[in-house]
Amino acid sequence: MSTQNTFLLPIRVYYEDTDAGGVVYHSNYIKFFERARTEWLRQLGYELDELAQEEQLLFVVRAVSCEYLRPALFNDELFVSAEIIELGKTSIQFEQKVMRAAKETDPPNSDSCVILATGLVTVVSVDASKFRPKRLPTNILETIQSVI
Repeated sequence: MSTQNTFLLPIRVYYEDTDAGGVVYHSNYIKFFERARTEWLRQLGYELDELAQEEQLLFVVRAVSCEYLRPALFNDELFVSAEIIELGKTSIQFEQKVMRAAKETDPPNSDSCVILATGLVTVVSVDASKFRPKRLPTNILETIQSVI
């Protein structure tokens, strides 16, 4: 699901995502961010395993920061966004959010969504065998540029 240049992934909070109090454990927000970026790439027509085999290309996280604003709870329906804020020749910086609709009937892109966490994630494209930075192939770069 996408709105303009922001990709949105709906997810449900499972018991395994929470601590003993039913609150999403802090490191799981980073996992939610990862899922959204992976599904965004899949929506563009690229699979991570195929990129590794066919293009010798991996995406690795270079930097991540997360600000926790409000708790997500067991069984919440959430929306995780991924929006590119900077695109380089070997790197992509994403702004990501974990949100919950204020009311179940609100659409995920509604202004009434409550932001639970925000993050900045920088991924770098690297050679799959050397783990050195590698330029994004032209076709991938052009596909990404067409959606931002």
